Amino acid sequence: MDELQLKNLPDSGTLNTIISELRNCDLSRVTYQKVFFTLLTKFKLIPVTSALLKAGHHVERARINESNQIFYSEKDISYRTDFKNITKFGRANFPGQSLFYGAIKSQHIEHPRIINLLETSEILRSADKTTDTEFTITVGKWRILQDIEVMENVFSKHTILTMPQVKDSYEHHLNNAKADMPDRIEDVKFVLEFFSDEFAKKEIKTNDDYKISVAYTELAINYRGLAGVTYPSVRTDYQGFNVALTIPVVEQFLQLEVVAMCICNSRAGYWRQWAANSIQLQLSGDGILISNKLYIQQ
Repeated sequence: MDELQLKNLPDSGTLNTIISELRNCDLSRVTYQKVFFTLLTKFKLIPVTSALLKAGHHVERARINESNQIFYSEKDISYRTDFKNITKFGRANFPGQSLFYGAIKSQHIEHPRIINLLETSEILRSADKTTDTEFTITVGKWRILQDIEVMENVFSKHTILTMPQVKDSYEHHLNNAKADMPDRIEDVKFVLEFFSDEFAKKEIKTNDDYKISVAYTELAINYRGLAGVTYPSVRTDYQGFNVALTIPVVEQFLQLEVVAMCICNSRAGYWRQWAANSIQLQLSGDGILISNKLYIQQ
């Protein structure tokens, strides 16, 4: 955030009115265009915090295999190209827009595939805990070729308390804001917390509930020149990190290194067991290899 940006913030009363209206509106009855132009015109310039995805690190992305389905090329597991079939809002994309959703390691989850499993598999999230379930998933591991600057959402109070990594980023951005505009720091925190809370939403009734986080992402990409967004993963209870990147960034700055096709078993009981047995290429390198049996508390 720079000083010029912060000087363009509306006054405290106006900010409270705008955010109150957004927070309390029925998003299923408000068009996306209305939400987007509210952010664009009423906020004037919205505070945005950013972070770097560092060169040499990795992003993992997963796709569920349907019955007997095998993916044979990178395009099959990368960003979607069936744009007409993208009919719903995601946490960062609008209908018809394809973003590369993936995961990166965090302090709590070293292996991003675990984040991908929870984010991708409806079977795993909704399965009856008294019933065994099984599905197949294909995971790709991409190396970051050059530093990528993305919007970072780390001002939600719950995520700050949940992960030290988020707290560190929050304090870094907060200190920068204090240095740039100390007399507006509470307003900056108020705005950034609102948008971070949108990315941290757990109670999603319909895909319309994503409209605010999508509009914020679009502003960051198209008006701030950022490559995408990173945010704590809701499905992991904010223990991991998701990323969503634009197609040009993926084509220029990500390189697919290895792919694995895994059979995942969810066992009945208090604990769920995933037996991730690679039947194609085993993910390896930089400590990414995991044991055949991984237990995660449900």
